[in-house]
Amino acid sequence: MVQHAARLPIAVRSRQLRRELARGPTIPTTQRRTYSAESSPSIDAYIRDMLRPGPGGATKPAPKQISIVTGKAPPSDATLFAASIDELIDHLHTLRGREKPWKYTTSPVERHKRIVHIVRHLVVQRRQRLTAFLYECVVDTMGDPDSSGLSLIHLMKDMAQQGIEPTQAFYSGALESLMVHPNYVALLEILEHTRARDWPESRQTIAVALLRDEQYELAYDTLMELHTSNTRVDPWIYDIFVFVLGRMGFVDEMTEILAARLSLASTQGLDALQFFALDVCSAAFHYPGTVAGWNTLVRSGKVNPSDGILENVINTAARQADTALASEALDMLAQRTRVQDYHYDSVIDAFILGDDLASATRLHCIMHTSGIPVTKAAAKRLVAAAAHRGRELNAWLCSASDEESLLAPPRLVNAAINRHVLEADADLAMELYARYEQLCGEKWPPLEVLLQLLPHCDGESSTVAEMSDRLLEELAAQEREESRQMVAQKLQAAIERLMLDGRTAEGRRFEEKLGAMLQRPQLEEGP
Repeated sequence: MVQHAARLPIAVRSRQLRRELARGPTIPTTQRRTYSAESSPSIDAYIRDMLRPGPGGATKPAPKQISIVTGKAPPSDATLFAASIDELIDHLHTLRGREKPWKYTTSPVERHKRIVHIVRHLVVQRRQRLTAFLYECVVDTMGDPDSSGLSLIHLMKDMAQQGIEPTQAFYSGALESLMVHPNYVALLEILEHTRARDWPESRQTIAVALLRDEQYELAYDTLMELHTSNTRVDPWIYDIFVFVLGRMGFVDEMTEILAARLSLASTQGLDALQFFALDVCSAAFHYPGTVAGWNTLVRSGKVNPSDGILENVINTAARQADTALASEALDMLAQRTRVQDYHYDSVIDAFILGDDLASATRLHCIMHTSGIPVTKAAAKRLVAAAAHRGRELNAWLCSASDEESLLAPPRLVNAAINRHVLEADADLAMELYARYEQLCGEKWPPLEVLLQLLPHCDGESSTVAEMSDRLLEELAAQEREESRQMVAQKLQAAIERLMLDGRTAEGRRFEEKLGAMLQRPQLEEGP
């Protein structure tokens, strides 16, 4: 049974119960049958199932005296016979812990089995009649992990067969057992009888029983009703709900219950609870919960989150364009391990969503300078975000190179050149081409970029000749015949484009060089 489950006070005092045991039945015989071992074996059978019988044999006249309540070993029959009925009843009250909390929390005594042991002795050995109090004692043992919800149903049926009216304390113990062994049918029956008698309900116990039965919506509604009505609820109830709902993925509900828990005076275990919530919220991209947990725990220095949580925080912040949070988590991660490209990509996405393209460009340059590859997809996302802002994009690239001596990723510069050409900003494209080696640390752009730039070299014959020679070098570098033919076709298409644009002289010079290069292998292979 949950060790810290709330216990409700019993309705009948122990002295009254003792008088009831001594006085005998108080209910007419038409309603209650007299107990005998032959006619009422059911409760004895239940007790036998829960507790293995001790070794048989005759009772020793001088047994070793041990404490019935706190002794590590179960008391023998001789020890129990040495105690009076009233003393055994007092021991049951102590073990149940209803009037006052159980003191021996560090004791090896298994309370549930010790209660069953004493009740079995009273019923079987002392021939005590069955009473509501004994059923209350037995129902308190139903929260033991070895019990089950079906055992509670059988016990309630046995109580009805004996003609014993359940008490409020019995139903309280039954509800507590349902927090461990859920049974919706038994819960409905208990609530029906309790409400018919207008007895107060332990709503927090019902909430946990519903949660244990996986009735998550009903359990959540029950707990929040208690909170909004300012009904006192034990802090551990909120803690259990936070952990269970978080594990099940009900993040919004979990954060609401956590907020309710933070409003209580008790602070025991709050750091662990909030750290769990930070883990769940960041993994689920729940931005408000992530920010709350980060501000409370990380920025205050209470915890040092794991690498996995840091990655989740970066991704969550990137989705909400929270560049400060993403950068802070990235810096913390960089102090422990080598930052990977996908870490930077998330932060860059945060800058792009926040329209801080200058910082996104600078971060790309930092990645490339640090030896971290920039993917084509990441470069295209940045260039697409900078659409119709080509001059600013060039300025950001040049600023990173001139002011911080950073190298721009070739993929980013190539993507920017392609975007300029598509937007008919040939001057901006040629500007990047002119500074290509300074920006990227590489002398030439790739073949495809050169082919796009070639038709836009208006009035710059030297540039056309330079590009033509570079393209021919690319052709000569091809080792496979299929690749040579493919590149030659692309160069021929570029020549035709030059001639269509009225640049016949430049086109013919390029065509002559291409023809000479294509014929050279054939001459070398001749006789």
